[in-house]
Amino acid sequence: MKRNLLKAIGICFLIFVVLSWIIPTGSYSGEGAKFTTGSINAIGLFDLIGVPASTFVTFALYVVVFCCIGGLYGVMHKTGALDALVEKICKKKAGKEKRFLICTIIFFAVLSSLTGLMLPLFALVPLFAMIFARMNVDKVASLAATVGAILVGSMASTYGFNISGYTKNILFLDMNDQIIAKVILLVLLTTALILFVVKFNAKKEVKAVKKEAAVKKVENKKVEPKKAAPKKAVKTTKKPAKRTTKATTKNMAISKDVKKVNANKGISTLPLVIIFALMMIVSLFGMYNWYYAFGIEAFSNLHSTIMGVKIHGFPIFENLLSGINALGYWGNNEFVIMMVLAAIVIAFIYRLSINEFVESFIAGIKKMMPTALYAALASVILSVLYQASYQGTGTITETMFHATMTMTGDFNVLTTGLTALYGSFFYNDLYYLLYSLQTYISGFSSGMISIAGLLSQSMYSLAMILLPTSAILIAGLSYFDVSYKKWIKYIWKFAVVAALIILLVCCILTLI
Repeated sequence: MKRNLLKAIGICFLIFVVLSWIIPTGSYSGEGAKFTTGSINAIGLFDLIGVPASTFVTFALYVVVFCCIGGLYGVMHKTGALDALVEKICKKKAGKEKRFLICTIIFFAVLSSLTGLMLPLFALVPLFAMIFARMNVDKVASLAATVGAILVGSMASTYGFNISGYTKNILFLDMNDQIIAKVILLVLLTTALILFVVKFNAKKEVKAVKKEAAVKKVENKKVEPKKAAPKKAVKTTKKPAKRTTKATTKNMAISKDVKKVNANKGISTLPLVIIFALMMIVSLFGMYNWYYAFGIEAFSNLHSTIMGVKIHGFPIFENLLSGINALGYWGNNEFVIMMVLAAIVIAFIYRLSINEFVESFIAGIKKMMPTALYAALASVILSVLYQASYQGTGTITETMFHATMTMTGDFNVLTTGLTALYGSFFYNDLYYLLYSLQTYISGFSSGMISIAGLLSQSMYSLAMILLPTSAILIAGLSYFDVSYKKWIKYIWKFAVVAALIILLVCCILTLI
């Protein structure tokens, strides 16, 4: 299954390689930022190996983040409290699986819409994956209800900094621009995903019931007693003993399973829940840029005050807390620190030895390692474009964007939406996509810029739910062990509906 993901990423990279041999580079330079067509900057044979290798170096922190998520869950699993928590939730929600599935979609979509922090939100995915697995929810439906919901929330990002915040700062807008339209989009897209996932899961359950009934029917036919002539009485002293032995063995197997299930009953799950919840809340709070979103400087000022405290002229906190930025300026580095600290505290509270802590953390890393590597490799095209932009050599995407964005004089829903959609194939980070489109969108009439920004961020997130260049999608597919082909077969209908909803809302906004 994992090789299929590698194949999908490889095909995307090869498409980019072919395009680099056909389309010349382009760039904006000089007075008035005039577009200049450059030469062909083809990717050679050695680059086919060198580029993926450099991608791992450039996005090494992605690998570290996913590995630490795995390590944290490895420690939580070792304590037994995680399994006890999952068992407790499943027992409480027995018979209410459909409602839990709906609540999960709403939870992830709203949280993603408000924060825009998709990578930290992935830390919640393994927990819900365990719950859904225990509830016998289909893997693809589980993926859609978690990772899919995160991406739907980013499609209708209201105040998510890594989505709406980027749009606001790059296009010089306000966080409240088109907020009513964003809320409407959030409600419509989340509802569409709920209906889609629930309907699919219901179909799977019906099929499973029918299959189980068919199997039972076949088994009943096989064991149907045949009429036979009466036989003489035979001593059966040994045979019952054999049956007793088989029954005893079977009962022992059952008792082992029962013992395994009940082993975590005496473990308190409250410390685990509190520490994990605090870790997530503090991380999301610290990684949300309050200054660039709303102009809030309180956290920066507080950080400066604390770091400025001196004892006998020695800056004690500046040295003790070195390496930690002010709240609002946290990145993946701080998120990694928070996860490791949470793992240490959990291990201490549940009395794991140092060896048990290290072994369980490493075991978790090993399990998450393929997911981490695939997530990093999904940015292979962005790695090339990033280097080209840094060197100022121009990119083929600038040439492509110039061709489609200049088809119409002012803002056009179809051309802008199409450009943002295919542009996301190359730029799986919204910041770089918007930065490349900034010249065109800034040239629109003032009333259309905010609509173009909303359309661009929505189409970007729609592309991320479909394309193998989406790091969060590839991570989800790898973790749930779902092939890319199976996912596309499942999600394409929802993607069409979502695209129509986004285009319709933006078209209505242009008429108001």
